[in-house]
Amino acid sequence: MRNNRSSSFFVGVIFVTLFVVNAAAQKAGNVSVKESNVRAGMYFLAGDALQGRGSGTIFERIAAEYVGSQFMQFGLEPAGEKGADGRPTFVQTVEVPGREMVSNIAIGGAYTKPAVFGTDFVAYSVSAKQISGPLQKLKPGASATRGSIVLLMLGPDEKFDQAAIRKLQQEGAAAIMMAETKESRENWAMVAARRSPVLSRAPFLLSVSTATVASLDALADGSTIEINAMTAPSAKTYTWNAAGKITGTDPKLSSEVILLSSHLDHLGVRENTPGDDKIFNGADDDASGTVAVIELARVLAAGKKPKRTIYFVAFGSEEAGGHGSRYFADNLPFPQDKFVANLQFEMIGRPDDKVKADELWLTGYERSTLGPELAKRGAKLVLDPRPEQNFFRRSDNYTLAAKGIVAHTVSSFGLHTDYHKVTDENKTIDFEHMTKSINSMVGPINWLVNSDFKPMWNEGMKP
Repeated sequence: MRNNRSSSFFVGVIFVTLFVVNAAAQKAGNVSVKESNVRAGMYFLAGDALQGRGSGTIFERIAAEYVGSQFMQFGLEPAGEKGADGRPTFVQTVEVPGREMVSNIAIGGAYTKPAVFGTDFVAYSVSAKQISGPLQKLKPGASATRGSIVLLMLGPDEKFDQAAIRKLQQEGAAAIMMAETKESRENWAMVAARRSPVLSRAPFLLSVSTATVASLDALADGSTIEINAMTAPSAKTYTWNAAGKITGTDPKLSSEVILLSSHLDHLGVRENTPGDDKIFNGADDDASGTVAVIELARVLAAGKKPKRTIYFVAFGSEEAGGHGSRYFADNLPFPQDKFVANLQFEMIGRPDDKVKADELWLTGYERSTLGPELAKRGAKLVLDPRPEQNFFRRSDNYTLAAKGIVAHTVSSFGLHTDYHKVTDENKTIDFEHMTKSINSMVGPINWLVNSDFKPMWNEGMKP
């Protein structure tokens, strides 16, 4: 049984831990990833002391400082902001712009009871404080009439479909209301926090409760619907990236950059979660990917310096809309035309039974020449076995890919039932699989950072 102790106690314990230095010095040369180091990183990042590394919380910052301290130990160069002494650090502080948040909504016609935020709707995007139009009740894939108020009817087991939202948006729907699903209701607070690029570009987009849907469903198609939104300014918040680099040595190739990345954050503490455990530890998602980046930094820093420059970055606030990666992509510390490729590591803590036990899959494998070329060099990378899940667009790699950079995610997520649950804990991690997975990428990445190979998007596959 767990309980949540005070933050001050945990912060004290954590900062003591940060200064416990790993005394096992690595020799340059034939260095491999050790399971003991993988376990150590996982038990810190996904332990209860970090309270689930909630996006934009002090615990996410502590995670960033921890990763940065590891980079410092390995001899990486700092790639973050300047500290109080004027010297560069291993952490970037990213301001998350404040914006108006919907505090209340009333839907006119037969439904006049104001909805309460967090109970009856989640506002993804609000383009006006008042909007009206004819009601259209549509299934995913159906076409919207320009200016209509669309109620997107999802079945109880249907997944949220961003492609359907995008289609309605392009057709000119004035507002889109999605019926809640079982999954979205169980993760209501998380859904409210997430802001994907697709959703933020939507016109007036809400996820509404089954009670609201029932009221609207009683109206005939074409009924005039009015939506009135009350907004309130939100406070300015921050997120943190951990960033280090190894500068390349080859006069012709050192200006070229390979980025190895992950995301630091998870869902934090959710007090309304049933049961005694309120901490979403996020062991697989994505402490596992962050530890992969740490261990790759450890091994690559211990060997001969690469010809190309390598950046190692753990992004903040992926779970809240990708703020850390978006900041990095918009403020690259090097020219974009020198950005060769990005490999994001996400959810590699357990094997996927849809591929061989020693295999990892690469999101968007078929989109570029990167995956097949790494596979030729020994990477056990295969096609994503679940293209219907659209994983290529669901991690920080897509923020970079949307800018034209060849960027993919390495994973072995098998759709396990602990995803975004309090049960995603270290006890569910297969440490042997995870260690072997990271080791399997060392040789191919070593080849990539020492070659002149430049991956390209395949024809018609660039995002």
